[in-house]
Amino acid sequence: MVDWKNIWQYLTTDSKKKAAASQISPPTTQVSKPGFLAKLFSKKSEVKHQPTTDEKTVEGISESTGKKKLSYFVIVFILINSILGSSLFYLPSLGMKSSGPAAIIAWIFLFVIATFTMLYVGELISLHPTSGGTYEFIKRAYGRFISFLAGWSIWLAGNLGMALAVVAAAEYFIPSTAANFFLLRVVFSILWIVVLNYIAFRGIDAGATMLVVFGILSVFVVAALIIPSFIHIPSLASGSIVSKFNFGVIGSFFTQDGFSIFMYLGLSLFLICEAFFGFEALSYMANEVENKNKITKALITAMIICGVIITIFLVSSYGTVTYKDYVQDARPWAVQALNNLGQTGQTILVFGMYLVIIGTAAAWPITGSRLIRALARDGLFLKNFSKLHPTHHSPYKAVYFQTVVVGLFTWVIFRGYTKGWGDPYRTMYLIFVLLGLLVLSLVIFAVPILRKKEAHLERISKAPLPWLGPILIVGLFIFLIGNWIWLEYKTALSIIKLAGSLIILGLPLYFLIEMYYNPKAIGGANKYLSYLVLATEKYFFPMSLKNKILKGLGNVSGKTILEYGCGVGTLTRKLAPKVGEKGRIFSTALSFHNVKIADKRTKQVKHVSVHHHPYVKSFKLQLSRQVDLVLSIGMLSNMQNPQQILKHLAAKVKRGGKIVFLDYDKFFYLIPNVPWIESEEMLKKTFEQAGFKVIITKKRGLLWTYVLITGVKN
Repeated sequence: MVDWKNIWQYLTTDSKKKAAASQISPPTTQVSKPGFLAKLFSKKSEVKHQPTTDEKTVEGISESTGKKKLSYFVIVFILINSILGSSLFYLPSLGMKSSGPAAIIAWIFLFVIATFTMLYVGELISLHPTSGGTYEFIKRAYGRFISFLAGWSIWLAGNLGMALAVVAAAEYFIPSTAANFFLLRVVFSILWIVVLNYIAFRGIDAGATMLVVFGILSVFVVAALIIPSFIHIPSLASGSIVSKFNFGVIGSFFTQDGFSIFMYLGLSLFLICEAFFGFEALSYMANEVENKNKITKALITAMIICGVIITIFLVSSYGTVTYKDYVQDARPWAVQALNNLGQTGQTILVFGMYLVIIGTAAAWPITGSRLIRALARDGLFLKNFSKLHPTHHSPYKAVYFQTVVVGLFTWVIFRGYTKGWGDPYRTMYLIFVLLGLLVLSLVIFAVPILRKKEAHLERISKAPLPWLGPILIVGLFIFLIGNWIWLEYKTALSIIKLAGSLIILGLPLYFLIEMYYNPKAIGGANKYLSYLVLATEKYFFPMSLKNKILKGLGNVSGKTILEYGCGVGTLTRKLAPKVGEKGRIFSTALSFHNVKIADKRTKQVKHVSVHHHPYVKSFKLQLSRQVDLVLSIGMLSNMQNPQQILKHLAAKVKRGGKIVFLDYDKFFYLIPNVPWIESEEMLKKTFEQAGFKVIITKKRGLLWTYVLITGVKN
């Protein structure tokens, strides 16, 4: 029985009262009574779960950002909203077109498999209830590269899913018979993208409330479709019970013969498997859940409820909508509403269904922004996207970015219609399914891997068959994809290539980000880019900039200079004559290849020595004397511990000695540098803490902004 009182309390609770209550009485982990599944599959179901250091890994990733906690019934309705909407408006017709009314077998089988799969997902979410969601499990189970690819794939799939839902809602709400319908659909889509992302910007409390409302709406809309199919409401007023339900309208149960029945049932199963993908919404809000012990139960309950609702809905539609209408009409559910409730009833239900479809898109702005934040915190995305809004505690920069990207995906789908791309909606949907299955496979296999890697962690729930279960589930996915390729060979291969291309597009971003945050990647890239830097130094380090830097140094004759990061010796060659034989230049380079090139270019200059210094967390080079000047070009972004490195450098500089650092920001006026360089205040503070009084100057260049730091040692 649905606890409406509990849900109403959540929707109407004053956030301030809730927050005050939590300060008076700190929340404690509750231990729930083991349910039937827990008793059947887990001997440790009664073990109280204690948060460990491992669960608090990344700063802030596990903290709650909302003032209201999500109760059991609230998360069930959030899951129902995420699962139910897409299952009603588009997928039934896909199943019917593939295998006729027999598709109901595929639906029942799908939700049995989905319910079993939730045991594995529930183990992971309750083990690591963070805002990192499915990405968090993959990160813990696999290496950085796989983690990035998985996060990128989840992000692509989510953007596609939201764009598909918004476009579908626009098509259903604004008929093609309306004047300027295409323009109106575009405006409609943009409006909803902005509205839903704005609610995500307002924080998790507003977002969760919105999802609960959409979940309740989904239940009412589907009930309004089902009940009149079996009981004619107007007839009840006259005291008679009349039903419009008639299985005869649908025709033959099987539309194929022999072995083809199974192949096309497999195709139906593949096409509709997106129906249960909505579970991941909970994984990104798990740190807001009131009782982590009930996460697995909520997943299974929601999946069973959705399975039962959809099965009853399909039966009701099979008895009231003809096979012809089912496969030819884009909205068979609207035909069902018309047949059972008349024109007025259909109009109301079409409006209700359009809201349900929007509801399926509503979760992504919340989960997508949290995914980006988790990636950014792990150094797998630009780190300034991890910032939380000071008032709403939402990853607001990620929300802004998310709004633009979903808009672009939506534009691609609409453009497909204008350019006559066959069926652009189905194409994008199948890319979404492929990406979803890839990520789900990685998530499921994370269970046995983490059982071994994190055996010391106590688990609230443990799924059965930790190896065999994932192998069987993923094996089924592979079979379904293979069966789809067999039946739709050319179409399937082209869609697989498109999906693969989208994943590959993330590789340049991965390597660029690794260059920012990963010391090993920095060294490796410098090794291979040495000769490229040499060939392009005229363009990226022009003569005008060199002369300006050298002029700014003043008279350096007879001075001792430390050139921290000499690259390929571009500036070193110009600096050597100005220092003269009575002076000395110590030059360092991260890459040994750079050292060889710079040494070769300055081998005739006796007072210059080039040293290999591959360290990005400290400065370890021992100098024979203190220096008068530290000169550095493009090294700040490589520093993995800037405070320590600058303090080490300060120890090498004479009192009153000078420093000149040049670096870059806003690459291509789009990509920021690491946060401490981007922030002028933070940059100045870091140098002052090391003992330097500095002046910071920023100047726009052709492709980026130059950041010049000049100063003296106190």
